[in-house]
Amino acid sequence: MKKKYLKKINTAGLSIGLIVVTAALFSSCKKTAQPTDPQLSNAAKSNMHTENTVVPGNADAAFSGYNSAFLVNSGGTAYYKQSISSSTADGTWVASLDILAAEDDYERTGDPATKTLINNLLTTWLQNTPPPWTWDGWNDDIGWFSLALIRGYQMTGNSNFLTEAEYGFNMAFSRGWDTQYNGGGIWEQQPNMTPAGQAINKAALSNNSLGKVACLLYQSTLNTTYLNDATQIYDWIWAHLYNSSTGLVYADIDENNNVDMGSAVYNQGSFIDYANYLYEITGNVNYYNDAKRSIDYVKNNMTTNGIITNDASYLNTWGDEFARGLGHFVRDNRMWSTYYSWMIQNANSIWANRRTDYNITWNGWNEQTPSDNTLATSKFASAVAWLQFTPGAQPDNIAGEHIIVSAQNGIAVDNGSSTANGNGVIQWGENGGLSQKWIFTQNEDSSWNIISEDSWLALDVPGGNAANGTQLDQWTPTRATNQRWWVDQQSDGTYKIWNQATSGCLDNSSNSTNGYKLIEWGWNGGANQRWELQ
Repeated sequence: MKKKYLKKINTAGLSIGLIVVTAALFSSCKKTAQPTDPQLSNAAKSNMHTENTVVPGNADAAFSGYNSAFLVNSGGTAYYKQSISSSTADGTWVASLDILAAEDDYERTGDPATKTLINNLLTTWLQNTPPPWTWDGWNDDIGWFSLALIRGYQMTGNSNFLTEAEYGFNMAFSRGWDTQYNGGGIWEQQPNMTPAGQAINKAALSNNSLGKVACLLYQSTLNTTYLNDATQIYDWIWAHLYNSSTGLVYADIDENNNVDMGSAVYNQGSFIDYANYLYEITGNVNYYNDAKRSIDYVKNNMTTNGIITNDASYLNTWGDEFARGLGHFVRDNRMWSTYYSWMIQNANSIWANRRTDYNITWNGWNEQTPSDNTLATSKFASAVAWLQFTPGAQPDNIAGEHIIVSAQNGIAVDNGSSTANGNGVIQWGENGGLSQKWIFTQNEDSSWNIISEDSWLALDVPGGNAANGTQLDQWTPTRATNQRWWVDQQSDGTYKIWNQATSGCLDNSSNSTNGYKLIEWGWNGGANQRWELQ
């Protein structure tokens, strides 16, 4: 993500240059190289208060404070201001970064009011930044535009967001992917749109952001072209911008194959999220290993006493993409025992150093947030994101990927290898295939969403029909009550899985036939209604 100032920092000690660029429609400056992690002064380290600790309500308070400080929301028009003291809407890619933080909150809560807010934010954003976007030569700008839109589509179902996300990705990929130099890769800024004297390179910023978009487009459309694009981009990053020994993601590579090995926490994060998406989509464990290696690189090499922090004035966000990448990886792969204490350490530092008038924290997570109302809104997005992905207590083992197996006969819940809305859910002998892998994510009310990794559709009671014997199906995720499930552990260690809307329980009808329908039925405590999560 490009920041407000072009500040080139090279770990080999090259000179630093500062250039200001004005983009069409909105005035903002572009950052074309990555900062390295600063070491804060002892005075800054001591300017902390640590009496506060993270509790379950802090994520709500942080998002509420973010909105109180920066959100304008009236009559269906919604946008984040440039700062507390400004009345001007944030624009283009910076506004996309602001909106991504709101989407993080909805991902955690499933709150209908936040869904409406996201719909209004993106609708207003499109009114302010209508396509075509060919005027913007920065391909990572298009990546952040499209990322906010495709996440918004998955959350709201607004098809216009999908249309524009597809347009953005296809435009940036078709113009930006180049094989004349470096054997591939997407230009950070289009060479024919790069002012004289500015660097021409292919960056982690452009390739990771657009690669993530391709993954989400595949989830949303099941168009294998997007999956092919995602794997093609990833393979190029892995070969040119990734240190497979250490997990460091490099900044960029130029036409002469000179690699800038500068590090940035957001580059690590977007790569981790990208790798985790591909792991879930394909089941290829190499993606998992890459993601974990890059998380560990940050944990071991890019913190100050364990805290992810950067108070550089030229930054917009710093830890937001890492919050998403780490949060998704830990949740989906049930890695809480490995990383939760570190996540809490950072969350506590965020909360201890917040501005208490708004409950907002800037990028310098281990020093007191200044009471400066001119600081850019995006500087506060990373802290919001981190708290959305750090629960107030360490979760149990329900969240994440599971094969759901009947305690009665050992047969697994299966989506029939279908990608169709409304296709009935069945049982089949356990085989470990994607049709039997389901992602459990939790809502704020403690109910669960259960999403197929094969179709990316939700386990659903059709129409909220409460009749005993109704066959369960899969449907586009809406987080409506007929797609919300209570998952209660029983005294024998198995789970009762029952629907919020109907109270009907997942039931195999005491049938052991492959392909037999799975239904809902009122709880009777039988083995046909008890399930193991593997």
